[in-house]
Amino acid sequence: MISEKRHEMILSELRNKEFLTLQELVDHTGSSASTVRRDLSKLQQMGKLSRVHGGAALNQSVVTEAKLADKRTRNLQEKQEIARQAAEYVEDNDCIFLDAGSTTLEMIPFIKANNVTVVTNGLTHVEELLKYGFKTLTLGGEVKATTLATVGVNALETLKKYRFDKAFIGINGLDLHHGLTTPDEQEALIKSYAIDFSFHTYVLADYTKYDKVYFATVPTTSSVSVIVSEQITALHAFQSYAQQYHLIGGLS
Repeated sequence: MISEKRHEMILSELRNKEFLTLQELVDHTGSSASTVRRDLSKLQQMGKLSRVHGGAALNQSVVTEAKLADKRTRNLQEKQEIARQAAEYVEDNDCIFLDAGSTTLEMIPFIKANNVTVVTNGLTHVEELLKYGFKTLTLGGEVKATTLATVGVNALETLKKYRFDKAFIGINGLDLHHGLTTPDEQEALIKSYAIDFSFHTYVLADYTKYDKVYFATVPTTSSVSVIVSEQITALHAFQSYAQQYHLIGGLS
C-alpha cells in the first residue's frame, strides 16, 4: 500500500476515534509497526496529528467541537466506568448540577441515591433524568447545535439562583500548563459558575481529554476533583497530573 493511502486511512480513523493506539493503527492499515511509526512521524511533521505515548491523536482547532451524537459513541466503555464512579458521590437528598456532555449523560442510570434534585443545561439529559424519576430543572437560554447545551445570559441568570451540594462537569481539554479548557466561551462560563456555586466539583475526563487545549479556560478551585479511568496511567506525564490535580479513580 502506498504511503498516501495509509496516511488517509490513519487520519480517517482518527476522525472517528480521536485517539488510536499503535496496535490499532497496525491492525487497521495491515502494515508493520515500524511502517506505522514512520507514517505517524511524517503526519506529525505535516501538522496533521500528535504522537502521544502509545499511539496518536488528531490535531484539532482550539474552537472546533464534535457533535454530541458523535461523542456518545466514542470511548463509551471508559466513559461509563468514569460515570459509574462519579455517580457514587451522589448522596441522598443532594442537589446537584449535571453539566451537558456525553460522560455526564452516562452517569444518570448509575445514580442510586434517593430524593436527588438535578439542575442541568444538557437537553439530552432531561428525558433520561425523568425516566429514572429525578426531580429535574433546566437552564433556559440559547441551545448550542453541537452539544445541545443551553448557554447565554438567560442560562446564567437561572444558574445564579441555585447552590449545589455537588457539580459534575464535562470538559474537552485537561493540560498541565493550561488547566481545564473547552472550545466555547459561553459553555466555559456555565461550567465556571457551576463550580463556584457548588460545595464540591467533580470533573469527568476520559483518556482523550489529557494534553488537549481549547479556546476558553475554566478556572478551578481546591474543591475540584478529576475522576479518571485506569487508562490515563499510560500517559507519559501521569505522575505530573497526579501531583497537580486531585485525581480520583484509576490507579491513583
